Amino acid sequence: MKSRKKIIIISSMIAAFVITGIIVIMVTNRTKTKEVFAEKTEDVIPPVITLKGKKEIILKGSEEYKEDGYSAIDNVEGSIVDRVCRTKQIVSEKEYKIIYSVKDKSGNMATAERIIHLEKEGTIYLTFDDGPSESSTPKILDILKKHNIKATFFILNYSDQATENLVKREVAEGHTVGIHGYSHDYKKIYKSEKAYMENLNKLQNKIYQSTGIKSTITRFPGGSSNTISDFNPGIMTKLSKKIQKEGYTYFDWNVDSDDAVGAKNAKEVYNNVTRGLYKKGRNVVLMHDFAGNKKTINALEKIIEYGKKNGYRFETITTDTPAIRHDINN
Repeated sequence: MKSRKKIIIISSMIAAFVITGIIVIMVTNRTKTKEVFAEKTEDVIPPVITLKGKKEIILKGSEEYKEDGYSAIDNVEGSIVDRVCRTKQIVSEKEYKIIYSVKDKSGNMATAERIIHLEKEGTIYLTFDDGPSESSTPKILDILKKHNIKATFFILNYSDQATENLVKREVAEGHTVGIHGYSHDYKKIYKSEKAYMENLNKLQNKIYQSTGIKSTITRFPGGSSNTISDFNPGIMTKLSKKIQKEGYTYFDWNVDSDDAVGAKNAKEVYNNVTRGLYKKGRNVVLMHDFAGNKKTINALEKIIEYGKKNGYRFETITTDTPAIRHDINN
């Protein structure tokens, strides 16, 4: 039974008061009294998220973000910090946000954000073309695993279980598997747009069958600036547009280890890479994991140690990575 209290006022007026959380409105007209009962007020007040520490944080070099903590208080439920969701939103290469959000049981939403600024000396993307190979790829993967470094492998066709397992291992250990092409035969692949796309799609399908990953990251054999395709005038200009239209993203490089041609030993590979690095920029390093490439294997650990010592971050190429591309010469 609802609680009630009568107020009788001789002249016409409206009086209101609250009894045990229920709003009671008394409408009076001389000596006649009418009581109207309203429903309990709905909760429309959102929770409050309070961030501990700074709302803007600067990370330098290889420094990693560490959460300072937060609280979430609701006016009805009290602490609901266990229901807070955190998501990372990339703003640019040098900035991202941590978005905090929470709902109370009435559906009221609260959000807060922390801005993370990245002040890097430079970023190194280690990339390896022309694998997988039974003699080189496992050794490269072992070194990367030892130093907890992720890299990008632009692979060619692989033919047996041993090399297929290497591709699977690359994926399992967090590396990016990109497409160099089913074939590396310039005369065949640069014969026409159709021939190149068949070469690209054929390996994409094979990688998907092996790993469940549909790779859309690729590197042209010879790079987009190659002139070895001059036998078909304009083909690189056409292909650079075609593959992007088909959903692929291509990457060249801006640091060349020269391990496929000029470098004679591990020391020269090391010098070519370390001397070519940009202190405050993105460094896409071209190396190879073809069979028997001991000079790169023997230089790799020292390159990684140099990068870490000098504040570089090592990252793998993804579809969100800003592309390094050459000027097209054909």
